[in-house]
Amino acid sequence: MSTMNAPRVRWPELDAIRRRAVATASGTVLEAGAGRGDNFGSFAPGITWIGLEPHAASRSALARTARARGHTHEVLDARCERIPLDDAHVDSVVATFVMCSVDDVAASLAEFYRVLVPGGRLVLVDHLAASPGTAMRRLQNLISPITRRLDKGCRYNREITADISAAGFTDVAAEWYRMDAFPGVTVPCAVHTARA
Repeated sequence: MSTMNAPRVRWPELDAIRRRAVATASGTVLEAGAGRGDNFGSFAPGITWIGLEPHAASRSALARTARARGHTHEVLDARCERIPLDDAHVDSVVATFVMCSVDDVAASLAEFYRVLVPGGRLVLVDHLAASPGTAMRRLQNLISPITRRLDKGCRYNREITADISAAGFTDVAAEWYRMDAFPGVTVPCAVHTARA
């Protein structure tokens, strides 16, 4: 994968891309790593929302926001690697800027696949590893051990595209972007969609 030809965007543009991706989820939606509820304004009307959030402070704020928006399902206190839902329980799984932080990508994707109904939709929005051998990739490799400790497990050098297919998903598509982070520095980001 080479991100050199991906379009450059600024954060407001990437945020709009994130919102459009989230809006494609339908039916019963599991939002993994839902944080404090930044995606609530982007979901399509009429969904049944289920949140998954392992961090206590974020989960408490998320539960308040969910109730204020009329969502009645309890926010699940769990990690992506072990989702406390039955098989084929949800129509869509959404995770935005989460896959960088999970401990086990393969186990998380396997759980997403398990809880989705056959044909269910996966939507992932993430910052990801730059192309191997690039200066950006070397920087990502350098800072990821630090960000992993200081930013809820975040690793800037994570690759997930091949893992999505390996987990059994089909119709895997990736839209790549280069987000301007600092002058002269762009961070690769992608929207992945797939079907269970």
